[in-house]
Amino acid sequence: MDFIFYITVVIGALVAVTDWRVGLPIAIVLDCLRDPVRKLTEGEPTLVTYCVSVVWAAAFVGLFFGSEGGLRQIRARFPWVERVITWYVLGLLPGAVLSLTLYQNGILLAALGFISYAAPLLGVGLGIALAFQLKHLRHLLQVYVLVNCIAFIGSLAEWLQWDWPALGGLAGFEWIRHMPGVIVQLISGFFRSPDIAGFHAANAMMVSAILLLNRGDKPGMRRRINPLWLTTAIWSFMPLLLCGRRKMLIMPVIFVAAYLLYIQLAARRNFVQVGSYLLLIVAIGAIPLVIYRDQDAIADHQAYYATTISDVAPRLRDNVAMGIVETLRQSGLMGSGLGVATQGAQHFAVEERQDAWQEDGITRLFKELGVPGVVLILIALSTLLSHCRRMIRKQRYLPLIELQAMFFALLMANFASFVASHQHFSGDPPNALWVLLFAGVFIGTLGLGASTPARSNQRFTPGLP
Repeated sequence: MDFIFYITVVIGALVAVTDWRVGLPIAIVLDCLRDPVRKLTEGEPTLVTYCVSVVWAAAFVGLFFGSEGGLRQIRARFPWVERVITWYVLGLLPGAVLSLTLYQNGILLAALGFISYAAPLLGVGLGIALAFQLKHLRHLLQVYVLVNCIAFIGSLAEWLQWDWPALGGLAGFEWIRHMPGVIVQLISGFFRSPDIAGFHAANAMMVSAILLLNRGDKPGMRRRINPLWLTTAIWSFMPLLLCGRRKMLIMPVIFVAAYLLYIQLAARRNFVQVGSYLLLIVAIGAIPLVIYRDQDAIADHQAYYATTISDVAPRLRDNVAMGIVETLRQSGLMGSGLGVATQGAQHFAVEERQDAWQEDGITRLFKELGVPGVVLILIALSTLLSHCRRMIRKQRYLPLIELQAMFFALLMANFASFVASHQHFSGDPPNALWVLLFAGVFIGTLGLGASTPARSNQRFTPGLP
């Protein structure tokens, strides 16, 4: 089965090189299939998880080195991007030098870490290109939601204890969480872990909201609620609840808050109506909690999730703030080297990871890049934010602002998840690519401001019709 999957990945990569618009939906489908294939393959080879990254990379090659000249378009609209990328890559060099110098398998560690950190560059580039072709972006979002909603059947099947192949997490792991008097069973479904199931459930819910609420340039600027995307938003709540991962459950809440904040700051109007729609989705999504409130398994999940808000501050203090202090104490100002704390490094180097306990994304940066690398990354980030801030101030067209707010909110929700835990990003480059693609879409839509009706006589369609 794994051999057939590898052949399919190669074919998908060839298609992506010739047409990146077709390659991206293929990558989404293969991302969803890889976990069941890995669990059904003898030995559960790690290569099955990572090989789909080849399709994403092929799409990047097809876009930037193809006849359309995607790289030239981006450089023409955003000449400052090269400066951001330069600072970013410089931030990886100190950690790479340490890994190559200190460890026997340093080249493997450095390569794994570089792939993990380079994924955002591919995702942002593809996202900016998609912002120039919003019709293809809409199709990609639809494929993502529909494919994952089909896969979510596995979460329900595992909860009902059906004897289906490929259900549950990887072999050798028992996914549970303890509370006083309660043991919460975490559900993976067809995904390889509860974290991955929750990640896709939260993102499918938020993307469904984007497809549901975006109005584009529809006649009268009225929203037309599509029952399909309302259904997928509600259905996505089921695996989000059953996965038992609190950092995933809080993502839709952050999505709503970030969206309303962006609308308030950038548009200063029309956010009450949209906020009511978003809250309606949350309220309807809570229906399963009411229906199954007497089920013992669901009651345990409810009790566990009830601690989410109260644990936020202690978790940030202990895992992030104190985690940075402890990481600096153990590894020094220069860190331990690129790739040491990256998920999956245990397959290449065991001894080097003995003190690599960092779960959240912030302490991982200090562990792998050290203070010099983190400072260079912050310079790149501050340069990016400075240019984005200037472009945001120039936005005047409300439908375009609403679209930007949706992708900004989705990005902030995933960033919060990264702060809590980096494994589902560092150990899964396609997940990082998917999220950073939205960062690229956000940046790309900021560059569309010059094409709004107020500034151009050409027809402009910023939404996802």
